[in-house]
Amino acid sequence: MDKVIFLLLWLVTATLPAQTPMAAQDAEPVQSYENERRWEEIDDLEGRFRILSPGPLKHTEDTLTTAIGEQVFHTYFFKVPDLQRAENLIYVLSYVDYPDGALHQDSTELVAELLQSTEESAAEALRGEVIYASERDVLGNPGRLWRIDYKDGEASARTLAFVIGERYYELKTFSLTGRGLGEASDKFFRSFTYLTGPDQQPGG
Repeated sequence: MDKVIFLLLWLVTATLPAQTPMAAQDAEPVQSYENERRWEEIDDLEGRFRILSPGPLKHTEDTLTTAIGEQVFHTYFFKVPDLQRAENLIYVLSYVDYPDGALHQDSTELVAELLQSTEESAAEALRGEVIYASERDVLGNPGRLWRIDYKDGEASARTLAFVIGERYYELKTFSLTGRGLGEASDKFFRSFTYLTGPDQQPGG
């Protein structure tokens, strides 16, 4: 696919490399940190999303100058403070807006290629193995769900990526293997709601 788009996708997947879990620890929680907490409902009008999180999301921005102009990558993340009992160590929501006409959800072939390339670049960045991957409809928009195991199978990254208009969203959870069956990740992913007014369009 286009080299510029590939670079942008790689940057999204590599936004938090220093915050991914590196090695398994010796804890096998009976009751996970996430199950003990009341999840927060977080609304972000600029990001046009509502989502549930087991803790407050910190927001960062990174800007990259490319052949198609400056691209601003927004990342929202929560690092679980109690690592010994957490099902997931990190929760991430990120998005980037593409210029008008560069990408649209109606261009199914381009979107499918973009999502699959993102998955492949993420596996390469983590030096991991894709355990499963499948297409996933997200609020009527094209998406893709995958899991990558890395660090010799000690850690996992689950990702739900999708496109709404000209905006690419990515939800991620990072965990240590054996820390649950993914219920907390599923809750995080399923809770995503897209917010928009009647005259608003993604990226506009």
